[in-house]
Amino acid sequence: MTTLGVPTPRPWSRRLRALVPVFIVTLSLGGAVTGCASGAGTAMQTPAAMASPTAMASQDATPDPVAATSPVAATAAVPMGGMTMPTGDEVSATWAARPDYVKALPAAGQQAYAFALARPDVLQWMPCYCGCAGIPHRSNLDCFFQRREVKGTYQYEEHASFCDICVKTANMASDMLQQGKTAVEIRAAVDSTFGGGAAPGTNTALPPAS
Repeated sequence: MTTLGVPTPRPWSRRLRALVPVFIVTLSLGGAVTGCASGAGTAMQTPAAMASPTAMASQDATPDPVAATSPVAATAAVPMGGMTMPTGDEVSATWAARPDYVKALPAAGQQAYAFALARPDVLQWMPCYCGCAGIPHRSNLDCFFQRREVKGTYQYEEHASFCDICVKTANMASDMLQQGKTAVEIRAAVDSTFGGGAAPGTNTALPPAS
């Protein structure tokens, strides 16, 4: 993503086509088509449902991703491998230029995107169990942003905007981080909560022991 323009939302029909690889891989593994549709006892929210008047987050209530880089949150920082952590200015500029499909999400969805932007060092270690391993995604982080080490910039990924499991995984990580939990503890909670469904998890490495 660049800050020069804001992408326009893609029609729902194109979103469905984006999930075709996930469905094909899941079926080829012999499992039911679940993942974003019904995995881990949750149902995918359609764009219409997620943008309902009762669920829509107001512009005044949008999360501040820079807050996720506070000293309290940073106590659980873990290595970023080949990537570097975004600076406060990069986080602010990227969030200000977030696409319309992120702005239209309810608070939980926007909070998940904000956390993914500010704390890739945490989500890089969290698998996603919605079935996106077939796209292929490497971790929950890929559900929110395209691979920065390949793209070279911060480009939003639309997948998480219509996948409940992606959002819940990121928000679980955010909540636990604020509670002082380590990446290892968060990973165990994610595996326990979302693993075991018909959709395979991403092939995500375990975080280093703190």
